[in-house]
Parts: sequence; structure tokens; C-alpha cells
Amino acid sequence: MTTYQIPHFGLKRQYKNLKHELLDATDKVLSSGNLINGKYTYKFIDWLKDRVGCPYAVITHSGTQALEIMARYEKDEFKTSLFVMNQNPTVRIPNLTYPATLNAFLTTGWNVSLVDTDKNGLMVANHETSYEEYDCQVGLYGAAPVATANNNVFVDGAQHWLAVKGNVGRGMAISFDPTKNLPASGNGGAILTHSINMYEYAKSFTNNGKSEQSAHFFPGTNSKMSEIDCAHLLIRTRYIDEWQDRRKQIREYYIENLKDLPVRCLSEGFEHHADQKFVIYTPDRDKLFEYLHKKGIEAKIHYPYALSELPIAKDIKVKPDMLSVSIMLSRGVLSLPIYPELTDSEIESVINNVKRFYATKQG
Repeated sequence: MTTYQIPHFGLKRQYKNLKHELLDATDKVLSSGNLINGKYTYKFIDWLKDRVGCPYAVITHSGTQALEIMARYEKDEFKTSLFVMNQNPTVRIPNLTYPATLNAFLTTGWNVSLVDTDKNGLMVANHETSYEEYDCQVGLYGAAPVATANNNVFVDGAQHWLAVKGNVGRGMAISFDPTKNLPASGNGGAILTHSINMYEYAKSFTNNGKSEQSAHFFPGTNSKMSEIDCAHLLIRTRYIDEWQDRRKQIREYYIENLKDLPVRCLSEGFEHHADQKFVIYTPDRDKLFEYLHKKGIEAKIHYPYALSELPIAKDIKVKPDMLSVSIMLSRGVLSLPIYPELTDSEIESVINNVKRFYATKQG
């Protein structure tokens, strides 16, 4: 296992800073004997609703499961319509994103259409709306998508939800995976919605189909977060604004200092960005990746393939020539470290090594 001087994630550093608070919260939860659905869970749900600007929130085991539950609910609603009878709905998904987004709809029986992205990896807008077709917006790398006039919108907010205020479409799935800006100590996700019907369905579905009004009315699953995870998340919420400010500062510094190089910063020009990742595009991606690796800097290649190229998409009818931008991006995107615990000298080291690479290449 490679040990990097500048790792890509700062979880070890974050734990060092918060160790006493996190261990104290762990002790309080374990001492209470209430390890699930306790006061920390409900406090975190209240914080989440207020932060996102949404009246309803349901905690789930993961962000992927949150999206699956929303997809299942909307498909059931769609199929009860007198206008469509035995049809399945179709969802448009950007061709460049993590496969979990695609899996959530495939596993719940949707028809899927893979759509090309713009140069920043955001799905090309749908200007022709129909009752049968939905969009799933993905805020790739933390960029908040522009709201569309189409009401049939799901939001996969795993990367950009901290840049959202109320604009969640039919519903938004978010993730507290340890790699995210607000990380759980284990795993977790949530559904945010303005729809009381979706909320009640999701709340019941995550409790094996049992609701407060009746017994197990329909099939469901067991999807929860532990009290320890919620307690730890509440501690991290105390620092999230400070962390986000630092991420923004790092992003702006990267952009300013890389502007004269033959790279393009995919987070440049956005009014609202959560800075989940700092991604550059360069035709020299693979060589730059290896160079940084040798210099002890852990860069990452997120999404080296477009969804249309994966085996799980083999039955989806796509036209590769229509997906050329997303495929091009997958060949050249590289994520540089961006987390609050990075020191100024480490940021300078990343920038200087990128500059040295191009100086050596040109020489």
C-alpha cells in the first residue's frame, strides 16, 4: 500500500482534530443503550431539513439506497396512472457519473436513456418535456445543476447537496459516505423532498413497509443509520461551514495558479459549488497522474469510463457519437486533493509539481 506525503483524503487528519469530541459522543450513545432511532438521529434530521431548506427528510443506509427508494416510489406512482397503463417510465441520466446512479434505476425497473454532458460534466438540458420522461440531475464533482422547467426531476445530490437550498426536484438523494464533505464514520444517506407522499412512502419503506397508521402494508427493507453515525455527523455539522469555506479557498487558489497551464478546471465559473472534488481536464492525464504519484501526491481518476462503456449498460440503446463530450472527459479528468486539512505548503506543492510536469514536458 502506497503511503503518500499528500493523501487524497483527509479523514485521518480530521479524526485527529475531532478525536475527543467523537469518542465522547460514542461513549454517550453506547452508555445510553439506545443505538438506533434515538435523540441524535432526530436532531440530525432536523439539522438536515433546515440546512437543505426542505420540510421532509428520511434517513437511509446509503445514498444509493435513497435514490433507489425515490425511484421505486415514483415508478409505482407512474404505473398507477390511467394514461400509461403497463408502461415503464424513462429516466435520462448523464453519461459521466458514478455507476450507482444508473444502478438505482436499473434495479427498480426503469427504462434508461444515457445523455451526453457539457464540458463540465453536467447533463445536457432536456428542452422537450413529456409525462413519461424524467431527468436525474447529478451535481458532478460538487457543481450545482441549473434547475430546469421540467417538473419530472430527481436529484442525485451526493456530491453537491451542500450547495442546494430547497431546489430538490421531486426528491433529492444525498450521501454521507466517508469520502464526502460531511462524512459519517460508517455509511449513510438521506432523502429530502417537498412531497409528503414520497416522505411517508420512504419512511415506511425503510421500516420494512410498516407505517405508523398500519401494519406492513407493502414490502420494504431495513434501512437506517446508527445513533453513533448520527451523533458523529452532528459534531461535524459544527465545522461544516468552516470546512466549506476552506474548500472554496483552495479551489480558487488552484484555479488562479493553474490558469497559464494547458489544463481546464471543471469547477471554474460556477456561482454555487460544493467543492466535493477539484477536477482538471488534460489530454496528458495519465502521464500527469503517474508523475504526481512519484512525487508523493495522491491524485485520483474518478470515472475513467463513461456509463455507456460499462457492461451494465450493454442493453441500453445509445449512440456513441451523441455521447462524445462525456467520453472525452472520461479520458482526461484528474482529481487533485481538496480538503480542509490541507496545509498551504501542501497546496503549493501540488501546484508546483503540476507546473514542473508541464515544464519538463515542454522542455
